[in-house]
Amino acid sequence: MNELTVEIEDFILRTLSVQCPECEVVFATQALTRTPAMTRDTAVEADLHRVLPHPSLRAALIAMCPACLYTWWFSSFVEDALFPLLAVAPVEINNAKKFAHAVLTGRKINAHPLDRALLALNGVWCAREAGEAADKWLELAGQELEAALSDESWTGNRSRYHYIMGEVCRMVGDFHGAVRHYNQVDRRSDLPKSLVEHQRQEAINGNASPVTLPPDYVDAIFFPKAINLDDILGPEPTQMATSS
Repeated sequence: MNELTVEIEDFILRTLSVQCPECEVVFATQALTRTPAMTRDTAVEADLHRVLPHPSLRAALIAMCPACLYTWWFSSFVEDALFPLLAVAPVEINNAKKFAHAVLTGRKINAHPLDRALLALNGVWCAREAGEAADKWLELAGQELEAALSDESWTGNRSRYHYIMGEVCRMVGDFHGAVRHYNQVDRRSDLPKSLVEHQRQEAINGNASPVTLPPDYVDAIFFPKAINLDDILGPEPTQMATSS
């Protein structure tokens, strides 16, 4: 590994040069360039996020321009050939706070509330991976996700996001709101019905703590098995002889 590359539990961070799409300044930033494949034993919490071993890994999913503070997903920045040590130095900022700047950028560019909600959710997860309080992050994510679900023109997987909104409500202690959202989850969410019911019961019981998914649920959600029609159809039927 060279000084521009960091390895954390098989994840690889590299310092690259990118150009800001807003002000065109070329600056150095860390990028997550290798992520080990998930398995059924990967740590995943009930709001469906993969737990990362260090907050810098999640923070590297976005880039923040040190000149104009434009902050968005790393993929929206164009990589530049300039050697990173010669580029403008990156902003020194708390990992989770980068996501607050990304939400602010999203508001400035009129990004859909769902895009902003996903950034805020990553702020939640990044803060928790850093051992920091996440209450304000959860409130922000809830506001943005509620706005997204209120947009009737949005035709994404609303059912799954009602489930995630239920998790956000549950973790901020809004148990009534959590149950209301869990009740709007249907089969289109592609989530096990037993998981939704379990989390609904957690809300009814007043449990606001994060919940880690057991391997069977990780397997069912992230590695769904294709239906084998042979198991349903059985052996081929014997063809009837036709008379001449």
